[in-house]
Amino acid sequence: MKPSDTFDTQFRQKIHFWGRLSIAIAFFASFSIPFYLTFIAGYPVNTTVLIEGLLFVLGFVGIIYFIEPVSYFPVLGPIGTYMSFLSGNIGNMRMPVVGAVQSAIGAEPGTRKAEMAAVFGLVTSNLANLAVLLIVIVGGTALVNILPPRILGAFTYAVPGIIGAMIVTFGSKMTVRHIIATIILGLVVVQLIEYIGKIAPAVGKLLNIGQVGVAAVFAIVFAVVLAQRSSRKNHNQ
Repeated sequence: MKPSDTFDTQFRQKIHFWGRLSIAIAFFASFSIPFYLTFIAGYPVNTTVLIEGLLFVLGFVGIIYFIEPVSYFPVLGPIGTYMSFLSGNIGNMRMPVVGAVQSAIGAEPGTRKAEMAAVFGLVTSNLANLAVLLIVIVGGTALVNILPPRILGAFTYAVPGIIGAMIVTFGSKMTVRHIIATIILGLVVVQLIEYIGKIAPAVGKLLNIGQVGVAAVFAIVFAVVLAQRSSRKNHNQ
């Protein structure tokens, strides 16, 4: 049997088995504490708060549930996909590491070489992540207590800074005209949701909870239209 045949028929089959098992264990473990608090400890569930929370999460990350696996798979491969979605922080931590490793060794995305490079990059990333988290968890409180208020105030800009970096990363691949159109589209969607809330408060409340997801859907449709126009333009040329 050729090494390539062994890789496809034996190695990847084991990866799918252990990957699915790990994801399943993590899934049930994530719900173990809520189930314990509800059905064993006897704490009541506020249905209204639960539904609002679900709608907020679905509105914020629901669309990502379908986009991320498809968009990340060509770079991560089967093994890297299991590892990344189990550990999290894919876009802002795992993908940059994998891309750097693959570029360093000259591996083309989609090849077996790139797939194995992604594995080693992800393992290193997770180990470094755990080491940093351990330091922060153990000494984070003491560090925060000794920092002056002026420095602590700078942490309020952490989230805008991360979002700004992501906007620059994705915006650098778009023309100024398309960036302006995307911003206008997002503002129109938000204003439309607020207008609907004045006419139909119940519907407006639901849309307001998931307005990020609603805006994301419009943005994705807009991006797909732009990609199709660009593809037709390049084909005609």
